[in-house]
Amino acid sequence: MIGIGCCSFCKGRTRNPIISYIWSMPSLLPGFEYDIFISYRQKDNKGDRWVTEFVNALRTELESTFKEDISIYFDENPHDGLLGTHDVDDSLKNKLKCLIFIPIISQTYCDPKCFAWEHEFIAFRQLAENDTLGLKVKLAKGNVASRILPIGIHELDSSDKQLMESELGGAIRGIDFIYRTAGVARPLKAQEEDAKANLNHTFYRDQINKVARAVKELTTGAQLSKGSPPAHGRKQTPDIPFMTRKQIAIAASLIGMLGLASFIYYYFGGFGSQLAGKFDRSIAVLPFENMNHDPEQDYFSNGITEDILNHLTKISDLKVKSRTSTLQYKGTQKSMTEIGEELSVGNIVEGSVRRVGNNVRIVVQLIDAKTDLHLWSETYDRELKDVLSLQSEIAIEIARALDARLTAVERKNIQKEVSQNVTAYDYFLKARELLSTSNGDKRDVENALRLVNQALQLDSTFSKAYGLKANLWYALGYLGASQKTWYDSAMYFTAKAIRLDPTSPDGYLMQGQIHRDFGKLNEARSDVNNAYRIAPNDPDVLRAYGFQLLRDRDEKGADMVLKSIENQYSVKDPEYYLSLNDAYSYIGDVNTQEKLLKKSKDLNPGSIAPYLSLSYIYQLAGQLDKGIRELKEAEKINPDLQFTIDQLAWAYYRNNDLENAARYWGKYKEIEGRFEDSTQTVPFRTRLAMVYSKMGKKKEADALVAEDLKIRWDLLSGKRSTGTWGNLGSIYYDLALDHAYLGKRAQAVQYLDSAFAYQFYYSEGYQNDPLLADLKDRDDFKMLAKEVIGFYNFRKSAFSNAFNRMEASRELKNSLK
Repeated sequence: MIGIGCCSFCKGRTRNPIISYIWSMPSLLPGFEYDIFISYRQKDNKGDRWVTEFVNALRTELESTFKEDISIYFDENPHDGLLGTHDVDDSLKNKLKCLIFIPIISQTYCDPKCFAWEHEFIAFRQLAENDTLGLKVKLAKGNVASRILPIGIHELDSSDKQLMESELGGAIRGIDFIYRTAGVARPLKAQEEDAKANLNHTFYRDQINKVARAVKELTTGAQLSKGSPPAHGRKQTPDIPFMTRKQIAIAASLIGMLGLASFIYYYFGGFGSQLAGKFDRSIAVLPFENMNHDPEQDYFSNGITEDILNHLTKISDLKVKSRTSTLQYKGTQKSMTEIGEELSVGNIVEGSVRRVGNNVRIVVQLIDAKTDLHLWSETYDRELKDVLSLQSEIAIEIARALDARLTAVERKNIQKEVSQNVTAYDYFLKARELLSTSNGDKRDVENALRLVNQALQLDSTFSKAYGLKANLWYALGYLGASQKTWYDSAMYFTAKAIRLDPTSPDGYLMQGQIHRDFGKLNEARSDVNNAYRIAPNDPDVLRAYGFQLLRDRDEKGADMVLKSIENQYSVKDPEYYLSLNDAYSYIGDVNTQEKLLKKSKDLNPGSIAPYLSLSYIYQLAGQLDKGIRELKEAEKINPDLQFTIDQLAWAYYRNNDLENAARYWGKYKEIEGRFEDSTQTVPFRTRLAMVYSKMGKKKEADALVAEDLKIRWDLLSGKRSTGTWGNLGSIYYDLALDHAYLGKRAQAVQYLDSAFAYQFYYSEGYQNDPLLADLKDRDDFKMLAKEVIGFYNFRKSAFSNAFNRMEASRELKNSLK
């Protein structure tokens, strides 16, 4: 039935009858009056009569989508025979008894005083929640969708969005008909003057088709759940003559044998695995919305998001984007299709969290990013104490909806709860959030440490809290804590985290980093392998494992590193271009590096990293003035950063400006004076000696080298803290520089060999360091140089081939034209 008249009368209750035309047909499902009820406000159908045009277009699309007739209730005028003496709710109740409710969401629809809102939207939700079908329908493939299908024609104000989502119990998941261009956001028209100018990249006909497909999914799911056949009005099959039935049986037998042969080829011939491999199981988890709208509760919704994501990274059959890449979409108005394209994923998880006292409502939805259709959704109302187990349940449901292979070990790893105490978990989330938003501020690290300690007082078996505490102590080591304190603390708490939960990758990664810093390479390799075994999709794990493979001369490591970058960042992230720059640096593609770094700088001009990297490649290319300009910009951002000071000194030295080179390397006393631990140092003394030697200050230069030698021996013997520079290999490299300066060339080569053996890969060093120039005629140095160059060439080839493979498979998102 298509009745004409507006179900959205808002000013006054008197309605007068009008002429309407009626198609006499029932709903597809017995017991319902209509298949679809269209609700809107009268003012949204004035002028160009947008709603009427939409209904007509939808009716045409439904006719080509369904074999059966679909009944639509659409009241074209705000007059439905309702008088002031009539009971509005009871009068509308029969009309609202429909399978699908489509509200036209405009700038004025979300109004509690509006007739459409109160007597149609709210009334339908209450009616559907209590009817035999329920508000949510299980679809044919096992996913779940709401019978309320919003159609958006305007961008909503935040207050209206909040009101709508509070009634829906989660994010608005509908289909938008919004035309966006600079300064404009209006309803999308059927005939646009310039459809391609639409920033939403949507076309009217495509959106109509999406509505029709969503209606078909919902109606089919409703029929199946009620035990009705999906086809309506199907005729009974007539009798088949005996000979015909015999012929059909023979044909069926032949088809069955062909089917069996196809099955065997599909699985054992490898064809099935090829097809299965093309099924898109890439996924991004967007930041869950804090429905309390209280900034003090952001840490809780962020924590829920991150822990669900961490569970998903333990499933090897999924390709999971990191939290870093999705943070930018918090509160975004972009469509799922846009986000999917930017992140290069086929599926998106979004949700919301509402916390009231000891009760929590979590709404989770899995969306096909290409079609913007629901694959699965669920609302969970739980007590706070049950949230910890709920996160693993959600991850498993998402994996099931994507038909991902989930091994018994992976399931066990996912189902392990992070803590048994929800208050401890709360402290942990606050500490983790504080650390993630800190910009290297020591006070943030210390405050996070206090929060973690409160968590551990409540739950002494909280593995992830111990892992976070280890990370915090490691960070304090870079902020001036003595090596004895931070190393012992970090190693103790890392070991405890692993012992309490061997299924978490965090402890292994942290332990591996510390082991590598101190030259325990076999232990570091084992730690990284364990982390990869547990969470092969975690970008941090993937990157660490990739570099481990490269150190072991396995070319697949370059693919792993590039995959980690693709998984972790989107093309909107400045970090994406910084990370790609690092990868391109291994193949020496300076032109591409320059483009990448400029792109990163454009996206985040306040970041110091692209300035430093640009300066470095300019210096290597001999463009010293350009390099110095970039470094002076970096100095404005952070004048105390040790790396900036070191690079400025190098740039001036290469430019033969010895006075400025000496001035910057001479800042070592000022830097060390800020350290809490007086034994920490920075390795500028030998470089300053190099400058003084060229300036004729031989006595001052000799004194600096002698002082540096003692510092290196003290570092190796444990009398000093390693500070903020390098690893064990870097200590040996500096010893080589000191001995080369003193003319002890054989010993210098031996220390260089130790530096390389401990995996100190100083790309500019070995061959090009000016302090090592006197070693180049030695055979032992030539042998070492050949080994170093061999590794650099291997790494260059590995990344070059990896880039070619990614570009061939069109996985590489970056396009710099």
